[in-house]
Amino acid sequence: MENFNFKKNLGQNFIFDTNLLKAIVSDGNVKKNDLILEIGAGAGSLTKQLAQSCRKVISFEIDKSLIPTLNKISEEYKNIEFHFSDFMECNIENLFSGEAKVVANIPYYITTAIVFKLIEHINKFESILLLVQKEVAVRFASDCGGKEYGITSVILQSLFDVSIPRIVKKECFTPIPKVDSALCKLVPHNKYKFEDFDDFKKFVHLSFSMRRKTLVNNLKSKYPKENIIAILKNFQFSESIRPEQISVEYFIKIYNLLKNTQII
Repeated sequence: MENFNFKKNLGQNFIFDTNLLKAIVSDGNVKKNDLILEIGAGAGSLTKQLAQSCRKVISFEIDKSLIPTLNKISEEYKNIEFHFSDFMECNIENLFSGEAKVVANIPYYITTAIVFKLIEHINKFESILLLVQKEVAVRFASDCGGKEYGITSVILQSLFDVSIPRIVKKECFTPIPKVDSALCKLVPHNKYKFEDFDDFKKFVHLSFSMRRKTLVNNLKSKYPKENIIAILKNFQFSESIRPEQISVEYFIKIYNLLKNTQII
């Protein structure tokens, strides 16, 4: 790829180190009978490693200048299905049957949008392994009380066990980006119950709407203040507690108790 014109607007930073690529496949727990979804094939280096380890790879690449390079790879590996289109516009439900694993070095500028598109189809995925900016991975996996803990942490951890299996230094990429990266792994769980996930997301956004304010002050525009305080006291929380001090488990418990007491 020496003469390739890397496109900053597409967030193109490729990995060519074979040992690192194999480690990513290993971190994704890729098995020979797995169906793998890859978002952002790039030069196909990770795609090839995945194809050697699984039943089939469905890979998206929006940059049509890479078609000749990737078509050569698909001639060698018959278990790769390339889609030269925008993943954000695809219909995941019609893309494959059964379950898949996601393993991808995604464009960083669109990380959140990709993650939330995958969340909408959580039942289609056994696991999701994404190479993202290190600071983003830390935010996704952060525990309550940490300065990075916030809206995305709570929403993701309400659905997934979130971990960071590997830090990837910026020097591992071509061209070299300005920041280090990390593999972030999301494994769906059924630890918590809520009737309406979209409504829960709105609740979390409202809870963190003004980070320096207490949870009570952030929620009182939508829920009766006395109900919020009573629920907090029931859980042995002070009414001055801030949202970043509340774990995912208790966010869900508080939401479930408040959801039928909205101010009209």
